[in-house]
Amino acid sequence: MNLSRLVLLKSPVPPRLAAWLLLTLVLAAAVGRADAPATAASPVTYRHIVRRSPNFSIHIVTIDLADPRVTVRVAPGGPAPTNGVPWVTTLLPPSEIATREHFDVAVNGDFFSAIATKDIEGRKTGYIRGKPAFPEGPAMTDGHLWHAETQARPYLEITADRHAKILPGQPSLPLEASAREAVGGGQIIVSDGKSQVFTNTFATARHPRTVVGVDRAGQRLTLFVVDGRQPQLSIGMTLAELAQEMLALGCDRALNLDGGGSTELVWRQPDTHQLQVLNSPSDSKERSVADVLGVTFEP
Repeated sequence: MNLSRLVLLKSPVPPRLAAWLLLTLVLAAAVGRADAPATAASPVTYRHIVRRSPNFSIHIVTIDLADPRVTVRVAPGGPAPTNGVPWVTTLLPPSEIATREHFDVAVNGDFFSAIATKDIEGRKTGYIRGKPAFPEGPAMTDGHLWHAETQARPYLEITADRHAKILPGQPSLPLEASAREAVGGGQIIVSDGKSQVFTNTFATARHPRTVVGVDRAGQRLTLFVVDGRQPQLSIGMTLAELAQEMLALGCDRALNLDGGGSTELVWRQPDTHQLQVLNSPSDSKERSVADVLGVTFEP
């Protein structure tokens, strides 16, 4: 390994985590020498990439689904409210969901709708913790479909045999019998190894984004988080720019998840075992969401 080409690690990565990651990379450089014992590679890896002119702060997590030490699950926010249909969950910050589910890694999930409550002055309260909500696409956890899509929404599916698929929406049709986990998204930005073209303002403007990608074999999952709306740190990306990033990472298919103020990556620090938000949410704080995509693994 050429250490001069190591990824630049910068804030908001905590110093201890940065030191641990650097040590891991240095040790990895030694593997393969005659005097170095072989070690099992981690099934989950993390990189923080900083670019300048234009400014991008990018977080990438790769997950080896073939490794039995890895579990990928979709988790809802809070408990289903008493309001009934269409509300199936309540909003919670991703770090709280990850703590409850004992995830080691988590990103925000699907786009969602929440009840339009108002405060005493008549203003909408926004995406606050505990507000009744539902994800826009399908949501399945441990084989239980707790929300079915009402319109065609693409989604990520994890099957019982630990394969990942990104599929187009199919309203009123059941998910595949082998499905165990599912989380919806907005647009399939890479399909069969080719970027897809979107021309609306949402696609062509730069925003914070969260994307999940799958390789051709369906055994490697890639989580891609780019910060945005913070000119000195990161300006965000268009869907076309995201597609090129995912293709460069070897993804055969990629799905744009909820973004904007919801964009978030939570990571468990290896030294303290505490969860920490590694990216810089554009709201300057965590936004509560309807579901997350989470990962647990043996290091």
